[in-house]
Amino acid sequence: MKALHLQPGRERRILQGHRWIFSNEISEKLSDYTPGNWVEVFTGKGVPLGVGYINPQSLIAVRLVGPPGQEPTRDFLLQLVQKAAARRANLLCPGASCYRAVYGESDGLPGLVVDRYGEILVYQITTLGMSHLEPLLQEILLEVFHPRALVFRHDTPVRTLEGLPLVKGVAYGELPEDYWIDLDGIKFRIAPLAGQKTGLFLDQRENRLAFRRWVQGRRVLDLFCYNGAWALTAARAGAEAVLGVDQSAEAIAQAEENARQNGLEQSCAFEKDEAFHYLKTAGRNVFDVVVVDPPAFVKTKSALPEARKGYTDLNRRAMLALKPGGILVSCSCSYHLNENLFRDVLVQAAQAAGKQVRLLEARGQAMDHPVLLAMPETQYLKCYFLEVF
Repeated sequence: MKALHLQPGRERRILQGHRWIFSNEISEKLSDYTPGNWVEVFTGKGVPLGVGYINPQSLIAVRLVGPPGQEPTRDFLLQLVQKAAARRANLLCPGASCYRAVYGESDGLPGLVVDRYGEILVYQITTLGMSHLEPLLQEILLEVFHPRALVFRHDTPVRTLEGLPLVKGVAYGELPEDYWIDLDGIKFRIAPLAGQKTGLFLDQRENRLAFRRWVQGRRVLDLFCYNGAWALTAARAGAEAVLGVDQSAEAIAQAEENARQNGLEQSCAFEKDEAFHYLKTAGRNVFDVVVVDPPAFVKTKSALPEARKGYTDLNRRAMLALKPGGILVSCSCSYHLNENLFRDVLVQAAQAAGKQVRLLEARGQAMDHPVLLAMPETQYLKCYFLEVF
């Protein structure tokens, strides 16, 4: 395993528990290293920090995986996956059959996420170093989880930054034509090869459970509704009427099917429209509750100023659509829009709408997406429940 040294004074963040080493922190010439290979990392004074894999073409040049001297053996990787599985079973979501089973750096496996949907396991690899271990990881996932089918979703654009192809498929078993899961009392059809992400947005699960207390007897609007998870949650919790809006015809069709399977089609309606366009024509003081849960507007730090404008305008229009005293559930899954910036966006949106807002709940990603306190990059989801008046 080739050695790599940090520049003087660059080890502090790593000693605190951060798992990334950036290209401008390394003393050696990066072109001397083979992309995807494992390296042992030392401070500038030669103190060992750990081992990980390297990609000289990436800004994140090294992602640390193990302690000093650790080889990427089958037993080592197996233990990491077993620990992640045990953490869910015993601490984070005991008794659940649907959850994020592995969450990258937070579970010691950078570049790998694994979602379990009952008997179906879906994994995604986003880095070159982890892709070199893929055959071994497939064996381990089958051994630990014994799924009916193992699906890979390597179609996220971030893979292109690592020089990896965008592909998806079934690595083991066969996918059933019609597969449904029960998530907190609501049935959802799962299409691991067709849906967004790995099939379902599990990171909002606990937020949707908390949402139930705010909707009984109220008129609810669910923007960017995708498969209707927020809308169905509201209807199941006793909302008077729910409307879900999404620009994808495929998403609307799936949401309608989910509503029928749950017997909620009488209280749930869905409409194909772009969210901004819908809010421009919806009128004011129409809804008691509005959910704003858009895809990430900020893919890179350089896009942040323009994205802030988008988030502000979206929330301003959502506030105008609310009746006085209504509830706004506003979300952002953009890491670069941190919590302080997100609060600023909501304050500016309220000012522009001529409204005041009270914070009812400040929430984040579900516990099966654990956050490393020393690594802010593992915390991305913001979900605020606000009273707008």
